Amino acid sequence: MLNLCSDVKDPIDLFKKEKKIVLYGAGASAKLILASYYKRGLSGSLVFIVDQNEALDGTICTIDDIKVKVVSLKRFCREYVSEMHEFTLLFSLYYSLSVIGGLDNVPELDGVKAYIFSTILNRKPPAPFEIRSLKMPRIPKIIHYFWIGGQKLPDEYAENIESWKKFCPGYEIIQWNESNYDFAKYKYAREAVENKQYMYATDLARKDVLYQHGGIYFDTDVEILRPIDDLLYNEAFIGIDDGGQVNSGSGLGAVKGSQIIGELLDIYRDVSFVNPDGSLNLSFNTYYETKYMIGRGYLVKNEYQKIGDMACFPREVFMPEGVVGLKDDYTKKTLANHKINPYDKTHCRKVLERMK
Repeated sequence: MLNLCSDVKDPIDLFKKEKKIVLYGAGASAKLILASYYKRGLSGSLVFIVDQNEALDGTICTIDDIKVKVVSLKRFCREYVSEMHEFTLLFSLYYSLSVIGGLDNVPELDGVKAYIFSTILNRKPPAPFEIRSLKMPRIPKIIHYFWIGGQKLPDEYAENIESWKKFCPGYEIIQWNESNYDFAKYKYAREAVENKQYMYATDLARKDVLYQHGGIYFDTDVEILRPIDDLLYNEAFIGIDDGGQVNSGSGLGAVKGSQIIGELLDIYRDVSFVNPDGSLNLSFNTYYETKYMIGRGYLVKNEYQKIGDMACFPREVFMPEGVVGLKDDYTKKTLANHKINPYDKTHCRKVLERMK
């Protein structure tokens, strides 16, 4: 069984404390951790990345100018564990809590010290912050959402939209679909719609409608819990999820013609949804958005950050329910709940109990 630890409150403290760190998981979350922390201490202790996917063995995990070797879990256990003596695993995966059980049964990892990146981020309460960053409201009272594909809106989503009407009287609520938005404007969105991957099409389209009209965007699985007028007192804002990544689906707002929204939209001008080999580019919006924000100075962390004109709000504002099994974080500043919970919370919280 892994020796799960929780004695640090900041990733940088971990990099100072541990001499040999093996990052587990070579996906998007690992790349964002590298982009955010490699030059903030991680480079001095990182040995390589381990991933369960044997096809990745010997490949290089690359983001910008950072390149790190990837070793399969099978090869790592066979060739490296006995030679490395003491080392520390750092789980980068967004869903780390749900995979711990399987690794507990790997004999070579018995007793190995391990940390989970998302739990480190959520151990330290965010510093005090205010929802308003301006003295006067700037964002118009418009709530945008997308529903495409021709299917009836499920009752649970319709109930969420009723919560918008309840707590946002006087706001214009606009549904965008194939009849009033041209998805052919951008190659990425057109290809996503053609492949019936509607979620990805709206990742781009939401930025376009905000840039053109201003206002606030929510995914249909967002329930509003109290009045949101304080959000209007910003030039732009976005929510942070419990993995420290920004997530426009939870809440994104801006004035019309916002420069930072325009730049987030520009990301997709050079991105195709269909890869040259015919496979689909299933990288989530959170990857593209967070990578861009890191380039502007954002640190993958659950705390209020101001990047240019954009206020980045901790998870307590839009994502208080622990998506990856973390404890809920409802506070007096919670405005909404993005209800995405694909993981077994019972199992995940049993893992968290081991870390106390």
